[in-house]
Amino acid sequence: MRTITRGELPNFLRDLADACENASVQDFPDCTNAKKIRLSVKDEYGQLTVKLKMSAHIDECELCEDCECGGIRPDGLPRYKRLKKRMATSFKVIFKALHQQTVPPEEAVLDFIADSRLMTKYPGKGDPLYAEYDKLTDILEEAWHTKDLQKFHETVDALNHMKTECHHKYK
Repeated sequence: MRTITRGELPNFLRDLADACENASVQDFPDCTNAKKIRLSVKDEYGQLTVKLKMSAHIDECELCEDCECGGIRPDGLPRYKRLKKRMATSFKVIFKALHQQTVPPEEAVLDFIADSRLMTKYPGKGDPLYAEYDKLTDILEEAWHTKDLQKFHETVDALNHMKTECHHKYK
């Protein structure tokens, strides 16, 4: 949190932009790999209160072997809640892109496929649907690699329907 004048705001924003490009701006955190940046500017009696919040792009808890935060389970799998949040993010990007008639980012697709394969390793979270989900994931992956966007889109829609069904029964 920082208090500045209205006249100092443009320079603050320029410095923030530089920090996002170069990572070496004084008084600013490195935001070149930030996943989320939240900026709040409030006028409080002529002074601007500026708050900058950032979350790292890489989920450090899943990369760190000595982490004590509980990010990894004893069986080596990431916490289910964390996995599901990642899946929700990548699926949302894929779903939106397809419904806007654009090709989704490859990173989102590959992450979603990898996370889908992990998800079906968790017992008690929808086991009766796992075999069918795995088949749909295989079809999705094949459609992506063969660049069959029609089949890919159909499979995404089928996965969305299955997700709704599974969450209704098991959540």
